[in-house]
Amino acid sequence: MMIRKFAAICLVAGAAALATAGTAAASEATPGHWEVVATYPATPQGWADCWNAKVNVYKGDCKLNSDTSATVDLWAWVS
Repeated sequence: MMIRKFAAICLVAGAAALATAGTAAASEATPGHWEVVATYPATPQGWADCWNAKVNVYKGDCKLNSDTSATVDLWAWVS
């Protein structure tokens, strides 16, 4: 019984890993590059504005600027 459970867990984990790897490989094959497309102040309102704007860009993501920590950068995949 335990061996069957272990086999089932491995099968599910393997399928999830393959699905994730396929998605990552497909996105890296798309010509383009990551770029900061907008900058907001690192305030609660700035974070909210960035999160609202990220739906308008391809693969948008908001990240704190690691150089200054004073701004939030909106990153997008630009082809």
